[in-house]
Amino acid sequence: MAQQYFANSDPRVRPDLTVGLPGTIDSSTVTADSSGKKVVLQGTPVGATTDWLSADQSKGTTKLSEFTGADGQEFAGVIAADTDVTAGDADVTVWFENVYLRQKLLDSTVVAALQAVAGKTPGVKLINR
Repeated sequence: MAQQYFANSDPRVRPDLTVGLPGTIDSSTVTADSSGKKVVLQGTPVGATTDWLSADQSKGTTKLSEFTGADGQEFAGVIAADTDVTAGDADVTVWFENVYLRQKLLDSTVVAALQAVAGKTPGVKLINR
C-alpha cells in the first residue's frame, strides 16, 4: 500500500493559544522515501544555524531543516502540516510557542524525533492523551 500524506488531523490541544509564523524548508536536507518523494511530516521539529525569528530576512531567507539538537543548531519550532519538498524548497507554517501536541495524532517517527530533543524545544510539549 502506498504511503498517504496530507490527511492531517490537528494534533494541538489548544489551537487558539498556539503561535506560528511562516518559514521555508530547505529541500536539500530532506531524504527521499522509497517512492522518491521528499515529505516533512507534521510535528517534525525544525531549526536553523541562526535564530530564524531574529534573522534579517531582507538579506536572504533563513532556511529550516530537521532539528536534531546538534551544536550550532537553533530550535525554530514544529511543522504545522505534512509538506512535500520533492520539487524544491517549500513555505510552511512553523508553530513555536504554546504548542501542546497529542502524541497519538502524530506519526511515530515524529514522536521519536521530538522525544530525542526533549528539553531543547522550548514552547513545544508532547501530551500523551
